[in-house]
Amino acid sequence: MTVQRREELQTEIRSFMDLYNEAFVSGTRDDLQALVHLPVIYVSETEAQVRDRYPFDPERMRASTGFHHPKTETKIVHLEEDRAHLTIEGTRHREDGSLIESIDSFYILHKRDGRWGVSVFSGIRGAR
Repeated sequence: MTVQRREELQTEIRSFMDLYNEAFVSGTRDDLQALVHLPVIYVSETEAQVRDRYPFDPERMRASTGFHHPKTETKIVHLEEDRAHLTIEGTRHREDGSLIESIDSFYILHKRDGRWGVSVFSGIRGAR
């Protein structure tokens, strides 16, 4: 892969993750579901789950925790034309900036029919 092509793919991935984060911050479960490839694999604390629907409702999470915005650092660990592995280290905050929790995650994205989507993800709360 050329350096130019790698940079193009990295830009695609970052744009996709901006959409994903926007949906998480202010969207609905359906908004997030539109950004995954179904079935999606979610690796929970105890098992790997094959889900036909996005596993979390961000509206309910925002209501119960006061989540307003994240602070994250996304690293593209592995990149191919149609697959990417990402790590995301971050924290979730309330509107006043107070910390809710830290969460570090691993995502696998695939590009299918010209569209990036999440295929597998897992997060660990309180990892730091």
